[in-house]
Amino acid sequence: TTTCVFPFIFDGKRYSSCTTDGTIDEKLWCATSDNYDKDSKWKHCSLEEYGGNADGKPCIFPFVYKNRIFYTCTDEGQAKGRFWCSTTSNYDLEPQWSFCADTRLDANPKGPCVFPFLYNGTSYTTCTTDGISNKKLWCSLTSNYDVDLKWTYCEAS
Repeated sequence: TTTCVFPFIFDGKRYSSCTTDGTIDEKLWCATSDNYDKDSKWKHCSLEEYGGNADGKPCIFPFVYKNRIFYTCTDEGQAKGRFWCSTTSNYDLEPQWSFCADTRLDANPKGPCVFPFLYNGTSYTTCTTDGISNKKLWCSLTSNYDVDLKWTYCEAS
C-alpha cells in the first residue's frame, strides 16, 4: 500500500497532515507524493492502525524499541515514510506491530526520547519536569539537550 507524504502541496498550500480540503465526500485524504499539484497522486487516510504482524491492533504508547522510549509512531527500521508503532509496551520483548493510522502522523515527528540525555549539565535517564513551567514531563530528542535544544513532551498522543 502507498503511504501519505507529509508535508505535501495542494492548491499551492502546504499540508502537514490529512485534510478534507478539495473533497466532495468530506473524507480525509493525503497526497502520496510531496506535490499533489504536480503529480495528482493521493489516497484516503487510514483512520486506524492496519497491517503489520499484529493485524492492525492499536498502538500502545509509550513503547520500547531498541532500548529507547517512543511516544509517537516511527519510521525507524522501515522504508522512508512507512510509520509504525508497537502494539505491546515493549517491542524488544514482544515484537508485535502495526502500521500507524495516517491521521496519527504529521510532518513534525516528535520522538523518540533519547536516554540518557544531558540537560543543564545533568544526565537524565527518564522524562523530567525540570526547567519547564507547566510541570509537564518532557525529554530530549538527542543525547545532549544543552547543545541541540530538541525536545518533546512525554505523553501518549
